[in-house]
Amino acid sequence: MGGSSSCCGWFQPSVSADVLVVGAGPAGVSAVVALRSQGRRVLWVDPEFNSGRLCRYMDVPCNTKVDILVSKKNFGHPLLNDKEVNISKALETLRDTAHELNGSIDPSTMGWTSLGRCKDVFQLATSQLLDAGVPHVRGKVTKLTPCANGWEAIVQKDRGREQSLKAFAVVLATGGEPKTCEVLRNSKKSMSLEVTFQKEQLTAALAPQQRVAVLGNSHSAAVALAKLGDLAEPLNLRVCCFGRRAVRCAEWLPQHDCYKYTSTGLKGFGAVFGREQMEKGNSWLEIKDVKDFEEDQWDWVVDATGYKQSALPEIVGTDSSQLLRNEATGRLEPPAGAAVSMGNAQLFAVGVPWGEAPGRFWGKGFENVEGFKGETTFTGFSLFMDRALLITEEINGAMAVESKV
Repeated sequence: MGGSSSCCGWFQPSVSADVLVVGAGPAGVSAVVALRSQGRRVLWVDPEFNSGRLCRYMDVPCNTKVDILVSKKNFGHPLLNDKEVNISKALETLRDTAHELNGSIDPSTMGWTSLGRCKDVFQLATSQLLDAGVPHVRGKVTKLTPCANGWEAIVQKDRGREQSLKAFAVVLATGGEPKTCEVLRNSKKSMSLEVTFQKEQLTAALAPQQRVAVLGNSHSAAVALAKLGDLAEPLNLRVCCFGRRAVRCAEWLPQHDCYKYTSTGLKGFGAVFGREQMEKGNSWLEIKDVKDFEEDQWDWVVDATGYKQSALPEIVGTDSSQLLRNEATGRLEPPAGAAVSMGNAQLFAVGVPWGEAPGRFWGKGFENVEGFKGETTFTGFSLFMDRALLITEEINGAMAVESKV
């Protein structure tokens, strides 16, 4: 590989591998595990190797039951409990620290947890992969250039240094970030959804008697409203939730081992808080239709309507913002009819916000059933791992063809 020990993340100016994995959140971990399990030489790039955005959500309630999290399709997956990676101790902690959720009508044998506990699981997996010698570079991939034998990547490191990496294929696990309402993009009234998740930042941002509007009634909105509720009385806040429709709770279907309305319905803590507080409101919370929202009535506006794709690296020869994922293969491709072509370039995507439609990895048989039709989801590690394994198969096939040329 041409590099020294993985602990320092330092390589010679140009390093080559079978696959470059960009991102070290849950999707990036799944990609590295899947690829390594098939003997592929992997290069891993991330600025921090700290479980992606999960490090910002430590106190956010997870909307997935611990029963599901520790199953063999999720954190209990055989590839996460093999010779190279073994997170059994983290799973024990997840089980031991699971808590009951008063008011939940969604049965859970083991209870519920936080995204912070999930972050601990992925962080342990990351540490073990790096200790196992996975070559890695701390930095941000800023440019990808197709070349004769795959891709050349430019990584921006600290103090302005750049490094060139080469790989046959690239897997982008660059994740997503909260949406920002277009009319508020440059507004000083816009408060990041992630600020509401962190008590210290939220407390520092608010002043007594301020008016806060939350757009959307998703799980993220429920968490944001609950955090605002903790400060509503002490600061005498006026809070309002604006939704496009009434609050909807997901329905657990035990006979099918999945949720109905898994993407659009509240689960876990969100469902409890939604039924208790977000249907009619309370002394500090108003509920209104989004058609009644007027920006000038509010000191702060929080967009909790969902997540968008984080910016992809510059991809020479094409507009990376226009690329679409081929759901059959996981490849990123220009839209049909586009003037540009990426040829045989092996570029893939996994994780948020490339959700999975029912039929391939979840909800099989429910493609045209109400509550599943048209929905995509990234709930659960299993979807990341399943997609990563599919991508690994695609890369193996492409490399086999290349070796015969």
